[in-house]
Amino acid sequence: MSSVVYRPRWRRVCVRHGKWLLDTDADPAWEHLELGVVSEVVQAQYRWARVRRRAVRAGRDPDVVFDMAHAVVCRWWDQPPGWEEETLWPQRLYRLAEVNAGGDPGWWRIVGRDAVVFPEAVAVAGVLLEPGTSELAWEAFGGERLRARGADDPLCRRLGERVGRPWQGPLAGTDYDGALSAHIGALARARRPGGADRAGWRDDPWRVRSEHRPATAAAQLRVRAAEARQAEGREPGGGLW
Repeated sequence: MSSVVYRPRWRRVCVRHGKWLLDTDADPAWEHLELGVVSEVVQAQYRWARVRRRAVRAGRDPDVVFDMAHAVVCRWWDQPPGWEEETLWPQRLYRLAEVNAGGDPGWWRIVGRDAVVFPEAVAVAGVLLEPGTSELAWEAFGGERLRARGADDPLCRRLGERVGRPWQGPLAGTDYDGALSAHIGALARARRPGGADRAGWRDDPWRVRSEHRPATAAAQLRVRAAEARQAEGREPGGGLW
């Protein structure tokens, strides 16, 4: 009798065999992806070990920290603004598809997402755990002189720099509906006089709200299959990106 093991997304890389373990309900025909020349994903697994230790030392649950970082980068993945600037993810996705014998581009953009964004998720998690992050969040709202966040958000700027995308900072700074915005807002509110005393579980900066959680591969594939049934005969899409 066998059992299915559900691993968190920060434990999907098998560094020994160079594989990315897929969601068990994503596609019955695929259990894993060969990482092959996509070595930066394997390297990110080693970096995550250091980030995880930092989370434990800070009294944070590594699962929760990674969930927040994953939600942040998946928001970037799903947003059209900035696609003309993005080069790293399309290249990584093409290499991942190529080493796994190619296939349907639309399928790959869904199933390959978590592996492709993993290095950036690790980098974002590291930044969010840095001691000065709450100060940057406070500055984003003008500190004592409260104002709306904008493209000059210092925390978003730092995140863009750390993931090798300086252009991402201004875009993230003006995105007010995602997990990152909620995280920054909660950090800033806690810095206000009496903010920490009034905070409840809803103000936990590490809580990823249900509306901010990325859609799973299984859910996206079901939507895609339904759309395909409704649009039989439609011309196939273009590239992976």
